[in-house]
Amino acid sequence: MFSNHLQTKVEGFTDFINLYINSLNSYAEFSSSTKDRKNILNTFFLGKSLSVTSRLEEVLDHYNAKNNKDWAAFRENISTLKLFTNISYITLHLKSASPQYKLLSGIDVFLNETDQVQDSFYSALKITFHDYLKIAKRNGLDYNSDKKTDLNFSVDFPEGQLESTLKKRRIDSPEKVIVNLATSYLNLASESDLLVNDTFKDVKNFCEIVPDTVNENKLRILENKFHNLQSLYDTYISNSDIEDLDSDLRLIRGHASIVYHLLEASTSLIHYYERHMMSLEGGKEKLYKPPISSKGILGLLFNYYINYAEEFLNGGVKLCRNVIKKYAEEGNVAVKVPGYRGFHVRPSTLVSKVVQHYGSDVFMIVGDEKYNASLPMDLFRVNEKINAEKRRNLANNICCLHSTNDPECAANFEKGLKEIFHELLEENKIINYSTEFSLPELKAISEETLGEFANRAIAFLLAQGKIDLKTDMKVVFQGDKRVLADLEILANCGYGEDSYGNNIVLPKELSYIRR
Repeated sequence: MFSNHLQTKVEGFTDFINLYINSLNSYAEFSSSTKDRKNILNTFFLGKSLSVTSRLEEVLDHYNAKNNKDWAAFRENISTLKLFTNISYITLHLKSASPQYKLLSGIDVFLNETDQVQDSFYSALKITFHDYLKIAKRNGLDYNSDKKTDLNFSVDFPEGQLESTLKKRRIDSPEKVIVNLATSYLNLASESDLLVNDTFKDVKNFCEIVPDTVNENKLRILENKFHNLQSLYDTYISNSDIEDLDSDLRLIRGHASIVYHLLEASTSLIHYYERHMMSLEGGKEKLYKPPISSKGILGLLFNYYINYAEEFLNGGVKLCRNVIKKYAEEGNVAVKVPGYRGFHVRPSTLVSKVVQHYGSDVFMIVGDEKYNASLPMDLFRVNEKINAEKRRNLANNICCLHSTNDPECAANFEKGLKEIFHELLEENKIINYSTEFSLPELKAISEETLGEFANRAIAFLLAQGKIDLKTDMKVVFQGDKRVLADLEILANCGYGEDSYGNNIVLPKELSYIRR
C-alpha cells in the first residue's frame, strides 16, 4: 500500500526519473543507429539494458506509474524493454549451449528456428527502443547529448574456457549419486504434462488455452522445479571426481538447464501476455502498442519455447534411462498377484508404467516362463497360468470339504453344489461379485463326481466374471532394484484397486504413475 502522500502529485518526479535514464538514452540511440544485429543481440548490450530497465521498472511501480495516464505508456514501454532484453539474453545462452546436448528431432532445426526467433526479438527491440525515445521526449525527460555515455557496445568475446585448476571433491558411492540424479530427472519429467504437445497441438488459436490450461502460475512452478534440479547437480556433483567417471552426467545437467531456461523465457512471455496484453484486449485504454502482436507472442511461446522444452526434456529422459540401465543393481522380489481378476488391464498397465518410467529391463517370472514387465499385453498372458493355478488349488480345497463327502449331497448334485458354494464362501476361498447371483443350471456328465461337477460349475462362473478365486500365489519380478522397490509398493497397495476392483489412491512414491 502507498502512503497518502505518495498518492498525491509527486513534486520533481520527472527530474528524479532523469537520474535513472542517462545510460538508457545511450542504449536507445545506439539501437537506432546500428544496422548490425550482433551489436544488439549480444550479452554485453542486453545485460546492461536489462539491468537499467529492471531497476527503472521497480522505481516506476513504487510511484504507481502504471495507473497514471501521463506515465502509464512510459512504464509499459520500460516493461516491454525489460521483457525482450531478458528473453533475448536467455535465447542467446540457449543457442550457445544447446549444440552439445541431444534433441530427438536434431539440433540443426533448433538452431535454425532460434535464429528466426532472434530476428523477431531484434526487430522488437529496435521498435521498442525507438518508442522509448519518443515517449521519453513526450514526457519531458531530459535527453542532453552532453550526458551521453560511450555508444560502443560491440564486444569481441574470447573463445574457450578457463582451465579447471581447483582440486575436485571426492564422492563415495558414485553409482548411487548418478542413479539418484537420473531418477530425479525422470520423476520431474513425469510431472511435466504441461509440456506435452498433445495439450495444444490441435488448438487453432493459442489464446483459447491461456490462462485456463496454460498460465504463468503453472509455468513458473515447473520452471522452479527444473531450477532446483539444476541446483541439485551443482551442489552435490559439480566439480567432483564422478564428473570424470561418466560423461553423461554433464549431459543430464545440460538438459535440465536448457529446459529450465526455456521455461524461464516461457514464464516471462506468458507473464507479459497475461499482465500486459490480455488487459489491452479486454477494453482498457490502449496507451502503448506492443512491438509484437498477441498472436505473435503466443506463437513464440508455444511453437518455440514450450515445444523445444518438451524436445530437450524427452532427450534427457532417454539419456537418464540409459544411465539407469548402466548402473542398475539387479535383484528379485516376490509379490502377491492382484486380488481382483489377476493381471487384468489396470494392474498390468500400472506395472508397465512403473517399468517404463525407469526404462530398465524388468521381467515377471512365473514358473519357468519369463514375461516382459514393460508390456501390458505380455502381462495379460500371465492370467492363464494364474487362473489354472487357482483352479488347481480350488479342486484340492473342494475335495476336503464336508459337503463333497456328504452322501446326501453326492446323491443330489444341485443341493451339493449349493452346499459346496456356501462352504467356500464361509471359508473365504471365493469372492462373489454379482449382486443377483445364481448358480448355473448344469447337467451332470455320466460318471462325474460331485467334486468334478462343482469344479466345472465354478469354472463357468469364473469365466463369466461373477466370482473370483482367492489365492496366495506369488510372482517374481527380476531386474533393477530401484524399479523392484516401486513394484513392491504397488503390489502392497493392491495394484491400485481393492478386492472388488474399485480404484484406490496410490501412495506418494508412485504419484508419477497417475500423471
